[in-house]
Formats: sequence, structure tokens, C-alpha cells
Amino acid sequence: MSLAGLVERVRKLSRPAPMHNFDDYDAYWTRRGDIGVVLERWRLATKIIPDGARVLDVGCGSGEFLAYLHDAKPNIEATGCDGSAAAVEMTRRRGFESFVLDIGTTDIEGTFDYVTCFEVLEHIPEAELAMSRLKTAFTEQLLISIPNIGSIDSRLRLALFGRFPVTNCIFHIKEHVRHWTERDFREWVEHFDMRVVSVTAQYPGGRFLPVERYPGLLSPGLAYVVEHADRR
Repeated sequence: MSLAGLVERVRKLSRPAPMHNFDDYDAYWTRRGDIGVVLERWRLATKIIPDGARVLDVGCGSGEFLAYLHDAKPNIEATGCDGSAAAVEMTRRRGFESFVLDIGTTDIEGTFDYVTCFEVLEHIPEAELAMSRLKTAFTEQLLISIPNIGSIDSRLRLALFGRFPVTNCIFHIKEHVRHWTERDFREWVEHFDMRVVSVTAQYPGGRFLPVERYPGLLSPGLAYVVEHADRR
């Protein structure tokens, strides 16, 4: 890491939490729009999900991931859902079936081979209810990504600057209401008779950091592959 990069990292860790308020998640997605970059969790999911699989993306946002997945696996049956009607409309405009569903309050109808749920659970106060609903919706694997409050960045922000970790909030600190370390998440999943079969760093980090070996310490975001405990 260059000196300029190190200075910027320290500044980021020491900044106050973001407080750019938004009215609701329709307003959030209208303001945010597309991400515009290929994310590591998209690459991971695309490697795992076979062509022709039935996929539900819970919290589909603007539909960028489904578009990326479909480009690589054109025979998938892809569906999205989101609590924001504005996000659902963005996904429909990309050509995918999509429907409004708040995973924190509403059951998922039907089952899919694979369910993806990227950067969603941390927004939901009743995350246990959401996870119970996700469990019933997949037969093969559940792919989840969430911020990692156990990362070295979070630890340094608290230890050096006395500030609670921001965990990748985009506009306002209120976005994220639940938090997990890697160890917390592995143990939490077991309460639902499921198990984590792999964990991957969402942010590879510097070239000299052993992020692949210690993702729970070195990456501020993690992607998990989850299966039913009785799957062979």
C-alpha cells in the first residue's frame, strides 16, 4: 500500500458515521441506482451456480447481479425480489421477473435450487425470521454476503478512534441494524439446522495480506455458502 493509500485509509477509519438521511428504501434505490462495478460476491456466485439452475435473488436491488449472472449462465431461470418497489422496477426493466417482498415480514412462495441474499440481513431487525424464510426457499445452497464487524478495520476504528464500525453503510448509519463476525455468523447459522461450507473475502485487500487464509480478520465483508445440515 502506498503512503497516500495508507493516509486515505486512516482518514476513512477516523471519519464520523455517514448521516445523509433517506426517507425509505424506494428513495434509497432511486438515489443509489446501479453500483457500476463487478463485485467479488457476484463472481463467487457465478462460479457456484450451474447453468440451468432456478435462482432467486433476495434483495435484488437494481438487478445488476442477475444481469451479470445471466450473461455468464444464459440458461438460468432467474427471479428477483426486494422490499423496494423502485428496485423491483429496475430489475424488471433489465428483463427479469421480480416481485416486491420484505423478507423480514413475508414468506417466500415456492422453492428454488439456489437463493442469493447479498447485503440484506444486516438491514433487518428480525434477521432470525428472515433466515428461517430463506431456509425454506432453497434446495441446494444459500449464498449470503454481509459486512464483517470483526475485520481489522472495524477493530482499529473502535480501538484508535473510539468510533463504532460503519460496516459499509452507503448513506446513513441507520442502514445496518444487525452485525456479525465470522465466528458469530457460523454459530448463528447452526441454530437453523444449517451449516457454513465456505467463507470468502469480499474485498481481497493488499497484495501482501493473507486475506484468503484469514478472511474473518482481514476483509470488511464476507460471502458465505450455506447448506442444510442434513445435505450430503
